[in-house]
Amino acid sequence: MDKKLLRKELLAVRQEIAATRPEAAKELAWNIVGWLEANPQFSSVGLYYPIQSEPDLMEALGAWQSEKPGRMLALPVVMKGKMGYYQWTPGVEMVESGFHIMVPKEKIPVVPQVLLAPCIGFSDIGCRLGSGAGWFDRTLPTIKPAPVTVAVSYEACNATGRLEAEPHDILLQWIATERDVRPAAKL
Repeated sequence: MDKKLLRKELLAVRQEIAATRPEAAKELAWNIVGWLEANPQFSSVGLYYPIQSEPDLMEALGAWQSEKPGRMLALPVVMKGKMGYYQWTPGVEMVESGFHIMVPKEKIPVVPQVLLAPCIGFSDIGCRLGSGAGWFDRTLPTIKPAPVTVAVSYEACNATGRLEAEPHDILLQWIATERDVRPAAKL
């Protein structure tokens, strides 16, 4: 398995879906909202600021957050070589980070109960193909208590049979696509 080649191929698939089927991102986002509504024990969610044709979840999750007091959203921010999650609400003042990603200007730390991880590709067992920087795999073990993890991708980016977990990979527990939100298969 050549991850670099697979990443390039699946990124092209994701870009094509984003360009030709913008409704797929909305379907995906509302599937996540439905899953959160079915799991009311979760009140804090770490999401991401979408870049490079990643599905945009911010509007749907902003609506979820505003429906009930006590719900909280957070975005990842890299500071001093570490990634943490900081409170975000629609309309909050944002600034550009060193990675050209928008982040909340005011840094209010949040420990998310659920982490939504954007994926270029994924497998049915919850293996995640990300951008290759490793931030998620290095950060996840530092979050206490450990959050529930959700791979976020388009169904066409399912690389089961082509993507294998490496020793440093952390398998995600759930998979969210425009089709549904489902538990990752057990090994």
